[in-house]
Amino acid sequence: MAAGDRELDIAAALGAEREASTQILSLYIPNRNRHGRPINTRPWIREAQEILTRIGEGYTTTPPHDGGWESESGRVRREKTVIVYTYIKPDRFVANLAELREFLHRFGRETNQEVVVVELSGPEESWFFRIKEYDA
Repeated sequence: MAAGDRELDIAAALGAEREASTQILSLYIPNRNRHGRPINTRPWIREAQEILTRIGEGYTTTPPHDGGWESESGRVRREKTVIVYTYIKPDRFVANLAELREFLHRFGRETNQEVVVVELSGPEESWFFRIKEYDA
């Protein structure tokens, strides 16, 4: 980062690690299934937090947000969605990718979700993945 005519080393100025995390992985945990029936989100949120801690050495969980989505029948389904996110460490992300996939597919299958979404955001691009078919 330039400050006037000189370069500012923010990591050094803060006493931080040299390599900053620049990608955020967000998991969306809704409180309803595909038919609008409530589900118990507590164990799913806890497991998401544990997995994201392994991926990014920590996590943040947001309060529930009002959300909605269009079902296959064209109906708007409203729900409260908790977002659990972490700033990933790339090597840890790759090492835990199979566990993340297993969790997402199991969440979709066991809570009867029409779609499970995952967001990966970086400094220049963002990706929003929709999982509609779940591993057995």
